Amino acid sequence: MTPRAKAGLFWAVGVLAYVIAVFHRQSLGVSGIEAAARLGVGAAGLSVLAMLQLLVYAAMQVPVGVLVDRFGSKRMLVTGAVVMGCGELVFAFADGLTGGIAGRALIGCGDAMTFISVIRLVNVHFPAHRNPLMVQLTGLIGQVGAIASTVPLIHSLRVNGWTPTFVGAAGLGVVSAVLLLVVLRDSRPARTAERPSLG
Repeated sequence: MTPRAKAGLFWAVGVLAYVIAVFHRQSLGVSGIEAAARLGVGAAGLSVLAMLQLLVYAAMQVPVGVLVDRFGSKRMLVTGAVVMGCGELVFAFADGLTGGIAGRALIGCGDAMTFISVIRLVNVHFPAHRNPLMVQLTGLIGQVGAIASTVPLIHSLRVNGWTPTFVGAAGLGVVSAVLLLVVLRDSRPARTAERPSLG
C-alpha cells in the first residue's frame, strides 16, 4: 500500500470513529422525551445532563491534548471509543438521574478524545498544505453522526425500547474500537528530507 493510500485509510477510519462519537454526543438530544420519562426528571434534569456532558468535554481538552502527544492517536481513539461505549451502556441501564449523569459524563470524556486524535492523524500523515482542507472535511463528515442519531435512534426507541436501543449504541463503540485496533498504526511515516530552494 502506498503512503498516500495508507494515509487515506487511516483518515477514513478516524473519521468513522468521529462520526460514531458525534452519534453518541447527540443521542441524548434525540431521546429527550424518553430520557425524561425513564430517568424521572424534567427539563431542568435534562439540562443538567446536557451541561455536564459539555463541561466534561471542555475540561478534558487540555489533558487530552497532552495525552495524545504522549500516547498517539490510535490509543486515544480506541480509549475514547471504549469509554463512550461504556457510557452508553451505563445510560442504557440507568433508571435515575445519578446513572444518567454517570453515563453522559463518560460519553463527554470519550468524545473529547476523538476529534483531536483524528486531527493529529491528519497532521502526521498528510502534507502541511492539505491539513486545513482535511480538518474541514473531518468536521463536516463528522456531522453525519448527528443525522444518523435522529431517525434510526427514534425508530429504535419506539420499536425496541430504551435498554436495547442504548445497548446497541454501546455496540457501535465496540465496533469502532475493534476497527481502530485492526487498521490504525501510530508510526510516523517516513518523509524524504526536502532541501529549501532559493527562487
